[in-house]
Amino acid sequence: MAKRKSNKKKVTSLILLLLLSIVMLGTTTYAWFTANQVVTINSINVKVEASNGLQISTNAAQWKSVITNSDILAGYTGSVNQFPIYVTNVSTDSTVDQTAGRLNMYRAVVGNDATTGDYNIYTAKETDTAGSTGNYVAFDIFLRVDKTQTIYLTSDSDVVAKEGTEDRGLKNAARIAFVTLGHGESTDSVSSLTGLRNNVSAKALIWEPNADAHTQMVSDTVAPEYNVTLVAGANTPYYGVNKAISTPVNLKELVNGTNGTDATLVNPGIVTKESNAVYKEAFDLAAGVTKMRIYMWIEGQDIDCENNATGSDIEFNLQLSTESGD
Repeated sequence: MAKRKSNKKKVTSLILLLLLSIVMLGTTTYAWFTANQVVTINSINVKVEASNGLQISTNAAQWKSVITNSDILAGYTGSVNQFPIYVTNVSTDSTVDQTAGRLNMYRAVVGNDATTGDYNIYTAKETDTAGSTGNYVAFDIFLRVDKTQTIYLTSDSDVVAKEGTEDRGLKNAARIAFVTLGHGESTDSVSSLTGLRNNVSAKALIWEPNADAHTQMVSDTVAPEYNVTLVAGANTPYYGVNKAISTPVNLKELVNGTNGTDATLVNPGIVTKESNAVYKEAFDLAAGVTKMRIYMWIEGQDIDCENNATGSDIEFNLQLSTESGD
C-alpha cells in the first residue's frame, strides 16, 4: 500500500511538473515577437524631390528625382543592397563599423529560463548581404547638389500600414537610418564615387517615425509588464543592443534599460509624430556628390515591437528636399 501511494505521489508530481511546463511555454512573449513569426514588407517607397538641384542615384551614373525598388536592386557593380521581402526584428545602438561602413545590427533569439520562468535573450551580429536575403533593408544612394544645402525630411515622409491592410501597430516600431559614407566632386568618375568611404561617421542618424503612437495593448499591458513608462505625445526612450550577447540575459532588463552592459540608450536625431505635418531638418550636403547608406528595419528593443504587431504589411516612404517647407 505504501509503495502504491509513493507511485501515486510521483505520478501526481510529474503531472504538476508537466502542467507547469505548459504554462511557462504558453506565457506571452511581448518584446521581440516570438520565434518563427515574420513581418512582411511589400512596398518600400524611396522618393527624393529634385527641388533646387537635388538629384539622387543608386549607381552614381544615372541621376533622377525618384528612385524605385528596381533601381535599388540594380545598384552598382559591387554594391551590397539588401532588399528582403520578409524582415524580422533587429536592433542597433546606432554605431557604425568604421572599417566596413555598416551599421552594427543584431538579431536576437528569445528563450525561456527553465529556473525562473522569465524570458531571456541572446544576440548575434548581422552582416549586410546583397540580394533578397537578410532581416532588414539596406542600400546605398548618391545625392548630388550644386551648392551646399540643408536637406529636410518632408511631411510626406512616413511609415504606414499598407493601404487595405490592418494596422496592428508595427509601424510604431519602424526605424530608418542614414550613414554618410563619403563625399566627392560631381566631375569624379563613377568608380571613384561608388568606392567612396572617406567620411564614415561614428554614429548613424536615426529617424523614429510614429514616435507618439502606441496600440492599446502596448499602453495597457506590454509597457507595464516591461516596466517601461510611455511618454505621452513624444518618443519613449529605448535601448539599442550594442554587442553580440553569447550568454543569455534577462529580456525585460534588456528592453527597459536596467541592463546597462548589453544595451545603450538611443537618441534618434529625427523624431516625427504619427500625423506628421512638418518638415524636419535632416542633414547638410556639401556641393558635389555624397554617398549614403540607408537602413530600414523593425527595432526589436522598441516597446511597440510585440506579438500582436506581427504579420502586418507596412510601407516606408522617404522623401528628401532642399526646401524647408516654410
